[in-house]
Amino acid sequence: MFFYYLYDLFTAPGVMMHELAHAFFCVSSGVKVHKIKLFQFGRVAGYVDHDEPTKFYQGFFISVGPLIINSLFALFAFAQFQYSLSDWRPWVWLYFGLVVGLHAIPSDGDAHALLRLANHRILKNPLVIIGYPFILIMYIFYFMKRLHIDWLYVFVLFWLGNVFLKQ
Repeated sequence: MFFYYLYDLFTAPGVMMHELAHAFFCVSSGVKVHKIKLFQFGRVAGYVDHDEPTKFYQGFFISVGPLIINSLFALFAFAQFQYSLSDWRPWVWLYFGLVVGLHAIPSDGDAHALLRLANHRILKNPLVIIGYPFILIMYIFYFMKRLHIDWLYVFVLFWLGNVFLKQ
């Protein structure tokens, strides 16, 4: 139990960025935010309480916002890392890239909210059917995260950031 709390505390900045990504896409798409909980211990590490989006694209970007924002930040952070034993700053970039990348994958709650929105909007806009494969991918990513394969995703981000985006 102690190690779960330690892991949650260690990765808290990633949770915070995940929730801020949801909030950013809520605000930028015109969906009112009521409450933001950036971090807490427990099964739900954080949340953004907001109005239900009126359009499918709003819900889509709110749900996949952490995948976009956290992945981009992790790529940037990993691009700043350069192995050095004499300088501590690259290690801070590595830490933030790691913890933010680990929380890039949307939760099952994010996928469920988008699925519910798609089901409500399918009769009003049949093009919503295009969103169902993305929802399935979100559920697969979340399942992979439950198996700790999110570490593989972070490794790929590290490789991309450190090899291709190096300054």
